[in-house]
Amino acid sequence: MEIDASLTRTLELLAEGVIEFAGFRVAAVSLVDDGVLHTVTVVGDDTAAAQLVDQRTPVALLQRELAAAETWGPLRFLPADRSGGHLADHLWVPDVVPLQAADAWDPRDLLCGLLRDHDGRLRGVLWVDLPDNGRRPDAAQRATLQMYVRLVERALVTALERDDLELRVEHERAIAEYRRSIIDVLSHELRGTAAAIAHTVDALRGEPGLGAGVVAGLDVVQGGTERLRSVVDDMATLVDLGRTDAPLRAVTTDLGAVAREAIALHAAEARSRGVGVELDVAGTPTLRGDPEDLDRMVANLVSNAVKYSEHGGRVVVRVVSDPASVVLTVSDVGIGIDEADRDRVFEEFFRSRHGAVRRRPGAGLGLAIVQRVVTLHGGLVRVDSALGAGATFTVELPRAGAVPEAG
Repeated sequence: MEIDASLTRTLELLAEGVIEFAGFRVAAVSLVDDGVLHTVTVVGDDTAAAQLVDQRTPVALLQRELAAAETWGPLRFLPADRSGGHLADHLWVPDVVPLQAADAWDPRDLLCGLLRDHDGRLRGVLWVDLPDNGRRPDAAQRATLQMYVRLVERALVTALERDDLELRVEHERAIAEYRRSIIDVLSHELRGTAAAIAHTVDALRGEPGLGAGVVAGLDVVQGGTERLRSVVDDMATLVDLGRTDAPLRAVTTDLGAVAREAIALHAAEARSRGVGVELDVAGTPTLRGDPEDLDRMVANLVSNAVKYSEHGGRVVVRVVSDPASVVLTVSDVGIGIDEADRDRVFEEFFRSRHGAVRRRPGAGLGLAIVQRVVTLHGGLVRVDSALGAGATFTVELPRAGAVPEAG
């Protein structure tokens, strides 16, 4: 089964969202193709990914195995003691010791969500494993997981339908517009979901007699909602930057001042991670450009450098100018970028499979935004890095008269 790279990246993003917000440490997505389930992405555990990615499982075997499963809306839960063994050769069983409790999660338990299209046809399966609390999901966690299964289902079906359409598009300009519309649809879906979660949390906070555990749980959900909103904002930014019908603002902008504000914005995060951030500005680094877009560009580079630095690390931001250009460099001594990933870091939704990267939250949109802003301002961006040796991003922008009148 051939999967378009953009669809694969979308599925990775959705699976990471399930891990981040639904309380499970492993998530995978399989797509149905000619009666066979093809596992296309696994996130959360490198061992699971190595075993399951590209795995083919006949849908008939899944149906036999789930015949004895409990039905929780779109979810199917099969306790280990009811397993018929039909999927024994197709599942990953984590090497963990279950809790000593009646509702403890058994490593051989099976929990999945069935992803169907508008006609009720099975189009895929969302698998989850290893709940964070080590217990089988209670009613509240089931409801949360069901909501995310529906979100993945809607987004997947939309992506599959749009992917079918893309195969019939002949011109590159039409394909680019289609990709923008996919992100627009997904951002709309995610924005609505984030708003629903936020309203629910606010309503629950108003209930009398909430225990400390419930309040702590609501804080976690609220934090996850803010993370989801951040992803949606990045997706909306990509859509706006991809429009060809909107002229760019071209005003004189001091990139040194922009860098100073970006560092201040991320100062608290840097302190919490024990990362020092330095700024060096030489000359008068002014250029003609869109201040908001340039701010996004610098903020994303600074945020990435802080995020991928280890405790005690150092980030150096330099802005220098000459008569023709302004050059921004953002360097860190963090985990670095694998050679195989360097050519792809600016792709939308790309995230390295390296474990140290996966443990940091992210949707793979920040550097895509950076490249788009740089391109729209007539500049160039490059990265120099090696795994374990930090990374340096260099942006070179023309000073005057280089901003196109339209995107």
